[in-house]
Amino acid sequence: MAETIKAEIKPALARRFRKIAMERNKYKKGAVKAALEELIKRYVSRGKVDWKALRGCLNMKESSVELQHKAWDSSD
Repeated sequence: MAETIKAEIKPALARRFRKIAMERNKYKKGAVKAALEELIKRYVSRGKVDWKALRGCLNMKESSVELQHKAWDSSD
């Protein structure tokens, strides 16, 4: 079963991605989907992220939970 992931990206980036995906997959049906799946597989197979190394990199007044609530509120 497939899952749908929706994301908004800049139009220029989307155009570049589509162009490269179509060229690499020889303009076949599903070229963009195949390229996106390949990128996601590469991203998740990179290994574990050292979250402790990132701690303290951002100085923010809000907690991560508060930031998450803001993100979800703004997406509606």
